[in-house]
Order: sequence, then C-alpha cells, then structure tokens
Amino acid sequence: MSDRLKKILFVLIFVVVVIGIGYLLYRIFFRPNVALVPPSPTPGISGQLPAAGQGAASKGGTPTGPTGLPSAPGVGQPTVNIPGTPTPTSRTTVLYSGVARAISLSPTGGLRSFHPEDGKFYRTMDNGQAIPLSDKTFYDVDQVKWANKSDQAILTYPDGSKTLYDFTQNKQVTLPKHWEDFNFSPQDDRVVAKSIGNNESNRFLVVANPDGTNAKVIEELGANQDKVHASWSPNNQIVAYAFTADPIGADRQAVVMVGQHQENFKNLIVEGRGFVPNWAPSGNNILYSVYNSNNGYRPSLWISGAVGDNINANRTNLELQTWADKCAWKDDSMLICAVPRYLTEGAGLQREITNSVPDDIYKIDLKTGQKTNLGGPDGDPTVGEIQTGPDVNAVYLKDQNTGKLIRFAL
Repeated sequence: MSDRLKKILFVLIFVVVVIGIGYLLYRIFFRPNVALVPPSPTPGISGQLPAAGQGAASKGGTPTGPTGLPSAPGVGQPTVNIPGTPTPTSRTTVLYSGVARAISLSPTGGLRSFHPEDGKFYRTMDNGQAIPLSDKTFYDVDQVKWANKSDQAILTYPDGSKTLYDFTQNKQVTLPKHWEDFNFSPQDDRVVAKSIGNNESNRFLVVANPDGTNAKVIEELGANQDKVHASWSPNNQIVAYAFTADPIGADRQAVVMVGQHQENFKNLIVEGRGFVPNWAPSGNNILYSVYNSNNGYRPSLWISGAVGDNINANRTNLELQTWADKCAWKDDSMLICAVPRYLTEGAGLQREITNSVPDDIYKIDLKTGQKTNLGGPDGDPTVGEIQTGPDVNAVYLKDQNTGKLIRFAL
C-alpha cells in the first residue's frame, strides 16, 4: 500500500471517529426528552379508564302504582353490562374455603353458617375470621332454619327429630318430631309450622312459641299438607301460602295467602307454576319466580303488591330468568340477584340441571326498572345461597358446588 493511500485511509478513519464522538455527545447532553408513550389525544386523567357517559333520563319518568313500583314491565329500560373486574383488585374474597351450609346474617355481626366438616356453627367476618357460635358439636344436621333477629335456629336431623337451639344461651329444646316446615315470625317470638299427624284428620297449620309451647291451630290441612307452605311475612299479615284454589289455566294459578286469623285475603295470581317467593323487607311487596310454556319452562322473576287490597297490584315481569331464592333485598327498592348465564328449556322443571351453570350478579333498581350486570365472582361459581348485609357495597354468596363462602364487592 502506498504512502498516499495510507494517508487517505487515516483521514477517513479520523473523520468517522470524530463524527461518532460528536453524535454520542449530542445524545447525552443536548438531545430533547421524548415520551416513550405518545400522549392520548383525548384529555383525561392518566391511569384511569375513560368515564362512561350517563344514560338519557326519561322525560316523563316511570309511572308507579300504589306499591311504588313500575306499573308496567320495564320495556326499553337499559341493561348495563360491566364485563370483568373494573379495577386491578379482584372483587371476590373467599371468606371460607371449606364447606358451608345455611348462610344467614347474624344480628351480632358477620355471616353465620353451619360447617358439616367439624359439625359446628360459626360467624364469619369480612376478614375471614371464623368465630364459633357454640363449643357444642352438632352431628349430621340436615336442615337449618335461622331466626331473623336472634342467634337461634331450628335444626332438623335425618331421622326427622327437631331441636330449637339458642346459641346466645347455649340452650337446647326438643320440638315435636311430627312438626315440619318451620318459619320464624319477624320478631322471633313465634313460629309457624305444619303438624302432620298419622291421619288426615290430625294435620294442621299451627303457630306456637319457638320452644313448641302455646300452640294454636290456624288451619286444618287434611289431605292438602303438601300444598301448604310456611312463609311468615315481615309485616305479620301472612304466615303461609297454599295451592288449594280452583285451577284457572295451564299457565296461570292462584296462590292462597294464609293469615293468622282466617282473614279472607285476595289470592295472588301468578303466570305459571313452580312458585318460589321472597318477601320484601317491609312485607308490602313480594318477589317470586314462576315458569310457563311461553318462556320454555324457564323461571322468570315477577314482583307484586302483597298487602290487603294491593295483592296483585302493580304486578310486573322483571324480565330476568332466575329463581327468587337466588335474590337478596338491599331494601324495598333494590335487589341483588344471581342470574344463570344460560338456561336450557325445561330448567324450571329440573332445577338440578343448572348446578354447573355459572351465575352473573345483577343489581335491579325497582324504581326505575334498570338492571345492571355486575359480572360474576372469580372462578365462575354457581350461587347456591345469597345474602346482603350492612355493607351496601358487597353481597355474600355460597358456591353451590364447593360450599365456599364468598364476599363479592358490588
């Protein structure tokens, strides 16, 4: 290589090195900062989802009847679907991962339930702490009927024996074995039950003290024992309902409302069979589910007035397919319901076929007719039992298949 060519290469290398050093100095000291993510063209607050627009309000409002509920089905009312979880934090909290049964709110705080794995009753708090209601072990409890405002319950065993247990006083009383279908009065000072004797002439609907004393016959049952069901309304007017009225059609029936003093109440007319009731907290209205041929024998929710002359007043189809006992009242105008994501034809006739169908949680505003889908708890459980509590922002559920106790934030 000649000396002239060497000089040219040296000059070129020198120029490249100088340019490289100059570029590095520019990048380090003089280049302006550039954001890694371009700013959003829509003004808002960083890190938050865009706010959802408010639905247009009805100019005329929703007409209401004497019960304060919409006087017609909520046609055109919006159903707001909120898929998934609205925040990075899950709304599902498993309060107890074992098997729980017969959940109910305790008047002393927490969610009371029976745990068959150890045969004990507990109050489970929102932090998951389980407090035994009693040190006593209860073996093979088959059914539990809780009192409304006191920590006592009527327990039924597989052999048909029944006991009243007061967890506050740790006191147990044996009840007549031939009594069944118990229901406490609103103040827990009385119970209604069916007394089933060996023959039809010795079968009655009775009201008594919770310990079985001071029993009073309300109605003779005769051969209709399976058509009568105890259900004490919160306003003390109704103690049972019965399917003893004359037939009024294949897809309609009359439900007889039974009082304590042989009152002549109107019959509740329902559009179908498979009647499942759920009283409003005041007792002024009743939520119920029925199925008929028009909806493929799937359960549908209805609500109606339920007091005196207002029985059947403002009867409304809520246009949700679920059972009334999968709903819990927040107050007289707000319902929280577990609604199966799908129901096959005939589900009302064979409810057990839905045991593996996951539920979404709906909030229903009875004043406006608006139904809001809040999504489902983590793990897609089938809701077997549901309760609302003093926390207006949560609902309590029992998984039908695993028995887990779940708190679901609304």
